[in-house]
Order: sequence, then structure tokens, then C-alpha cells
Amino acid sequence: WERKLSTAFTDKTPSFKEYMNAEAGDELCELKGKIDLFFSGLLSSLSMFVKIDCIISPTYVYFEDWPWVMNFAKRGIPHVLLFREGIATYDRSYDGLAERNRNYKGFPVMHVVTINKRCKESFVESGFAEDSHTSAYGALRMDYLQKLITAGNGGSISKFKNRRKRVTLFFFDYRMSLFGKEKLAEEEEKFRSKYSYTEVIWPHRVDLFRDLHVSIIRLAMKLPDVDFVIKFKPEAIVKRDGSWAEYLRIVNEAGIDLNKLRNYTAEFNVNTHDLILNSDVVIALQSSTAVESSVAGKPVILPLFYNYKESKNFNDFHWRNNLDLYDVAESADELEVLVKKRLKNPEIDERIMRGRRKLFSDCFSDIDGVALSKYSGIIENVVNSARLKKDSLK
Repeated sequence: WERKLSTAFTDKTPSFKEYMNAEAGDELCELKGKIDLFFSGLLSSLSMFVKIDCIISPTYVYFEDWPWVMNFAKRGIPHVLLFREGIATYDRSYDGLAERNRNYKGFPVMHVVTINKRCKESFVESGFAEDSHTSAYGALRMDYLQKLITAGNGGSISKFKNRRKRVTLFFFDYRMSLFGKEKLAEEEEKFRSKYSYTEVIWPHRVDLFRDLHVSIIRLAMKLPDVDFVIKFKPEAIVKRDGSWAEYLRIVNEAGIDLNKLRNYTAEFNVNTHDLILNSDVVIALQSSTAVESSVAGKPVILPLFYNYKESKNFNDFHWRNNLDLYDVAESADELEVLVKKRLKNPEIDERIMRGRRKLFSDCFSDIDGVALSKYSGIIENVVNSARLKKDSLK
């Protein structure tokens, strides 16, 4: 409905700079005036029925949010940015994020909360927010996982002890920028000389994708007493022209009726952490599920086939400096050997676990599962500060 409301005024999505700096006489300035006039009246009416102490948003890039945030700010209502998850572990992701933050300086916000220190640094370095107005408090969704791990004393955690053994693959799109893309993002153009390799697509991305899925099916056929789960994100089904379509093509070419393969399933809406905790072996790539599974004490296999480590695109791999914390398969055959080995021997050395906890802390700041209380505390402080400021002006 936010988008429907904005399209009542325009079907365009101007940039933040264009919108904020529109000058008198510009068509955009006239549009901004109409939007501000409408929202001024709307919020005046709304305040008669609802008392609003604070507004919260997950990012600054949505044009549909801008009139709300800006007009609430004019009324002295504080805005907290609980910045959407982004771990920014490799240089291109950090530089791109910092540049994007820089482009949105002036967006009214009283406090920014990020999931890790590196992400926080991008807001401070870019001038988007002062250090005292930013916090790195972890990811809310990690509280559940961390509490279960703490209750299990940090070993390999399972919710149900008497289940069948399970291998889970967290599905990834072979077209993601990890393997290169057609062109750099707008905020990355400034760093073209540094990241030009990104515009060269790694030639084996489809080969890796195909070999991985064929090997999982082959393992399911060889190990009927082990369940194999492919965890898809729902959007993979929506975008049928992408990796989902390629996956279906691979399955069809393999000539296997998956309906008859009882121990092989695709899951879309299961809780990710429940799935991790009830798996014996996890296969993942760029997803944060790799570090989530590792901190839960699970054997995690990274499928780095076709000498991917030797490609320039490997610079953009989240875990490239932490391969010692994982099992690395450099071919489909190696993957099958590792899966069988880890099903028999899933134990992770304590030295490795210490490294995994350190990596988790670097990515998500919070190892104690108390992100919710920290987030709540910030919001309460912001609301109280705004009230004191209002009272002092009376």
C-alpha cells in the first residue's frame, strides 16, 4: 500500500540526491511539494488518532519510505534505522556499502543499528551517521540459535535425537555476483580499477551448479537411509527463468523421478535454524547459513569445484580467509567422499570451534543471543531522548 500511495503522485523513482536537492522550477521540485503537502496533512490527521513516539525502517533506499520518514522528522518524531542484514565481509561489499551510505547522507535518522562492526564502520566512515549514533548489535534472528547452542554447551546441537541422519544443501543462484556479473553496480563504479574483475563471469559457474546437484541426487540414491534436503528460498520459485529453471533442467536430464526418491526433498518455508539443528552435514556457499551451521557445531562443506579458488572472483567469497574452519570439496567426487566421511565422523575439533565462534562474532557481533534486548534498549533510549528534547522546548 505504500507503493500504491506513492504511485498516486508519480510512477518514477528519483534518486535520493535528486529528490532532496530539487530546485524551484524543476518538475521534481513541484512533485516534492505536492507530496510534502499531502503528508503534512495526513500525519496531522493521523496524530489525532495515534500517538507515535518513534519510527523504524530497515533501509534508506526505498523511495516509498522517504515522504513518511522526512515528514515524521519535521514533526520531531525520531527515526531508528535497523539496517537490514549485510555482513560486508569482503572489500567490494564494504566499499559499495560505504559509497551508497555516502550518497544518502542527509537522510533523517537518530540512530543506526547494524549487525556487525564492519557494517557500522561503513556508516561512520561515509559520514552518514556519527559513531555515537551507531551501534553493532547483531542479528535479531540469531537469538534463537544462540540460546539453543548455549543450552547445549557449545557442541553439535540437535533438537531431535532419534531422527534419521540428514544432509542439507542451502541452494544458491549460480548467477550471483560471487561468480561475476555483467556490470558493476552504480556505487561500485568509483572503484572500477580495483574491482574490474567482477565484470568477467567465471566460465564454470553452471558446471559447478550442475555437478553439485547431480552429486546430491547420486548420494541420495546410494544412501537410502539418509535424508537429503535442498533448502530453497521462496523467490527461487518466483524467478523461474533463473537458477530454479536450470535446476529443473538438470534433474530432467538426469532422468530421475524425484517423486520415487523418498529420501530427497526440496523445502521452502521451514525454519532455517530448525533445519540446521536437525542436520548432520551442511553444504553451503556464500550464504550466512555456512557460519550459522558452523557455530552450531555441524560439519560444513564448501563446494569450490573447478579450481574456483584460483579465479579472481574468489576475492568476493565471504569465507576465503577462513577455509580452515570448513571442509572444502574441489570436485563432485570429493564432495561425495566428504559427505560419507562426515556422516560417520561429525565431530569438530575444539580449536576449529573457537575459530568458528570468532568468525560468527565478526559477522554478527553477538555470541550471547541477546540482540533483542540491545535493540529494545536503543529504541527506548531514542524515544526518551526525543521526549526530553520536546519537554525542554515547551
